[in-house]
Amino acid sequence: MLKVIVPEEKNGLLPIDQLSDISMINQELARTLNDSQGIIAEMCNHLLHAGGKRIRPLLALYSGMIFSEQAKPRLIQAAIAVELVHMASLVHDDVIDESNLRRNRPSVNKLWGNQAAVLGGDYLFAKAFSVLAENHLVRNLNLTVQAIQEMCHGEIIQAEARFNLQQNLDDYYRRIAKKTAVLLQCACKCGAIVAGATEPQIEQIGAYGLNLGFAFQIVDDILDFSGDSTVMGKPKHEDLTQGNLTLPALLLIEHPQFGAWFKELIIHRQFSAEELRQIDKILAETGLIQTSFEIALSYIERAKQILDSFPDTRNRDFLVGMADQLKTRTQ
Repeated sequence: MLKVIVPEEKNGLLPIDQLSDISMINQELARTLNDSQGIIAEMCNHLLHAGGKRIRPLLALYSGMIFSEQAKPRLIQAAIAVELVHMASLVHDDVIDESNLRRNRPSVNKLWGNQAAVLGGDYLFAKAFSVLAENHLVRNLNLTVQAIQEMCHGEIIQAEARFNLQQNLDDYYRRIAKKTAVLLQCACKCGAIVAGATEPQIEQIGAYGLNLGFAFQIVDDILDFSGDSTVMGKPKHEDLTQGNLTLPALLLIEHPQFGAWFKELIIHRQFSAEELRQIDKILAETGLIQTSFEIALSYIERAKQILDSFPDTRNRDFLVGMADQLKTRTQ
């Protein structure tokens, strides 16, 4: 049996209603996972204590409340399902990437091994489906399954593209759409569906989530080079050393002065600590980090413009704020 003390939110900058919603999401996650037993219970407890910003469930919740605040109880269930899918995907990602650290804590695979971690991730997927089925959210279930299929496809594409110098920016955008953006799109559409939005409204709020997802992943890829590992809760340069060529790396490959040198490093698939420091310095001094950030900003602005068509309410303001928070994201 899972017994969990939900971690307190320590970010005093968050609005009080947002803090309350995060607390409610955490409590409901704990309740949903309360019947787990044995090692599965230990893993769930570990994941819940690791915390998280709960971006995806908050997107589902507020994307629905734009259309109907009365739908909040059912929106909470839709939000929980999305977060369970996200948690499962992180567990599986850490197995694939052989990551030992997640949010400044040992990863599930580090503590319990790959076999248990894979099964633990599968358990969380099953829990998500159970929540949707028990609450008769059939359309959400279909949408969530489609999103998971896209995420799996994205992971396969990424694995095939490791250290591949033939890929371009279009390949990168297709990959992050599947890996990351599709689940944020799914979260927003699921909320709108539960709240009874029209089909055009569902598509619009989904487009907001998709653009937000692009921005989120690009900022994540920037932080892999320019972030602080103690703040991020994971080592820097994980993507690069594993051969995942993200936006800053692809821009550096095309640089007239440093591109050839960088390509040679990628071909050899080995990076010394000094070479990694040099890459960080070049990306900063050539303005390629800034260029990457400006691309992320363009997706943030697109997301916010989509919201202009919705009524000016505190729920819309929250979604606008979610986009703006990416401008100062450090983890």
